[in-house]
Amino acid sequence: MNPNPSSDLAVRQPDPGGVFLQRVRGASLSVLGDGDVGRLVLSLCDNHEEARRNVVRDRTPGAIPIAVVGPTGQGKSWLIRQFFRSPQVMQAIRSGNQLDEATERLVWVGPTPPADLDYRYETFLYCDPVHQVGLGFSYLMVDTPGATDDRSAIAQIARKALSLAGILILVVRRDQLRSGKLADLAVLSEGAIVIPVINAIREHDSALPADIDDFTNRIRHAAPGSELASAICVDDFAIAGRDEATVAQELVGQLVERITTQIARTGGPESRQGCRLSALDARFREQLAGLLADRLPGLTQAVERLREVADALPSEIAESLVGGGPNLRAAIRTRLRASLLADTSSLWFPYRSLLGLLSITSGVWDRLVLSLTGSLPSLIGTAWAGMKNIVTDANQASELRDGLRRRASVLVSDRLGPPIARFHAELKRLRAGGTGIGFASTHLSATRDLSAAEGVSVVLGGPRDEVPADLAGIDALQEASRQIVDEQIEKVAVSRSRTVVCCAIGTAAFWLLMSGPIIALYRGYFDASFSTLRHMSGDLEAFPRPDLSLILTSLLLSILPPAIFAMLVITWAQSRSRVDAAEAAITKTHRVVIQRLQRDRVLRLRWSDPLLADAEFLLAVDRDARRGETSEVLR
Repeated sequence: MNPNPSSDLAVRQPDPGGVFLQRVRGASLSVLGDGDVGRLVLSLCDNHEEARRNVVRDRTPGAIPIAVVGPTGQGKSWLIRQFFRSPQVMQAIRSGNQLDEATERLVWVGPTPPADLDYRYETFLYCDPVHQVGLGFSYLMVDTPGATDDRSAIAQIARKALSLAGILILVVRRDQLRSGKLADLAVLSEGAIVIPVINAIREHDSALPADIDDFTNRIRHAAPGSELASAICVDDFAIAGRDEATVAQELVGQLVERITTQIARTGGPESRQGCRLSALDARFREQLAGLLADRLPGLTQAVERLREVADALPSEIAESLVGGGPNLRAAIRTRLRASLLADTSSLWFPYRSLLGLLSITSGVWDRLVLSLTGSLPSLIGTAWAGMKNIVTDANQASELRDGLRRRASVLVSDRLGPPIARFHAELKRLRAGGTGIGFASTHLSATRDLSAAEGVSVVLGGPRDEVPADLAGIDALQEASRQIVDEQIEKVAVSRSRTVVCCAIGTAAFWLLMSGPIIALYRGYFDASFSTLRHMSGDLEAFPRPDLSLILTSLLLSILPPAIFAMLVITWAQSRSRVDAAEAAITKTHRVVIQRLQRDRVLRLRWSDPLLADAEFLLAVDRDARRGETSEVLR
């Protein structure tokens, strides 16, 4: 049986946790330098890297390590001795309450030593496989000192065993079952196969089932990724009057059954390697966040404020384009008129021309009517208003196309300027030797000096502060915005069938009124032509010569009804209900798209200052740990 079939593959696969760890190292060196906090962070990184290496690296090829952990004096060494029948090995495994060198080391017991044995902290006891309890596969037992020992060196060695083994036997005495110290062991065991052993149980203990349930529930809550087997109860043979050998035999039998069952069900410790690495990474993020929050409260608060502004800024900028108001409503009305005009064919003359003229002169139709009566001031005013509308429509189209980028730059500067200045002021005090506790919010001279030193242009109080950040995803948002506006305008615009009906009515109204003068004019012309052709002579005076004023009057009288009808159609096409419906739909759809773009990390704030990016990444670990993801805010 190969207990580690996927170890080589696991090493070769990409390791996001390892990349994250190296990013933390680089950010710490960049932001914290060689200060006290920086050294603590690097030490934390070293410990985490070693723990990850122990999980990924196969130190026991061909064998599964089984670690026995628990507080000092719980019977761990006694339990391990029950798995070996060699007197020399049993004698060499000493009890954990003896303060000698052996209790301060990890003791490996089995047929072959682990790779890279560190004799400062580890020792190996050889045992022939024939003298081991059979489990159906090769294994090594790991005896640990007390994981909750008050001596930090011993506790640290015991905790190391938690990352070495994928099977953990958690030993605890009955009288310490409610101890809060066991919560740490539960957290550190996440991702492993955990078998609780309740030792030294006296007879007639009515509270035992409830205490065991509470204990196992605490383990499940603290380490939800662990595979938790049912607890094994071991009688206190010194009090219960039972034979020690009988109690030990029962214990070993139950442990063998639990271990083989869990391995058969889960596929072995190696199949849970990803879960164990994820648990290690989560603990590392929690420890890093706690360390920085304790040692750097000032810098943490400054970056937290900057982070809050940066997280909210993409939505604010994006919604500023489609947040409603006069500009959006005016743009919607313009698009509704344009949609109506686009669906009106040029064959519907002069109704389409009237639609175009009325669309251009929207808002000054009263002047247009007066201008048709010959009012020169109204004619000039109408022409001027039409030009203004053309310019306004062009500006609105440009605003929909390019306005978001301009507003993004302004909002980024206005909103990020103060918190960035605060961050640099705090960082300067930190590098100058300050503790980072209790910082003032306004240090203008320090901020300006630091900005000049760091090459960051932050001008407090200025209306257009330059900040080392920009909003990524503007192009994607603009493309989505155009599609949203087109789709929603199409939904509320007048349908093509109704547009054709209106075209037919307007065109028919004009030609019905204009046909009288035209027919009369052509009839006189045909009569004069026929008379001339019949007599081969004629008088030019017989041909009709209509007066220009008559023609203009006829044209004006014929145009007026379809013009009024066209006004009604345009008013109907851009009615308040249509504009309200389009505005609501555009705003709602934009919000959904903005959330999706932010969720997909397309729409995000992008920093151009490496120092600021490293600080935000380093101090964003606790937030990303709560989200259950690796920080990618500043990739």
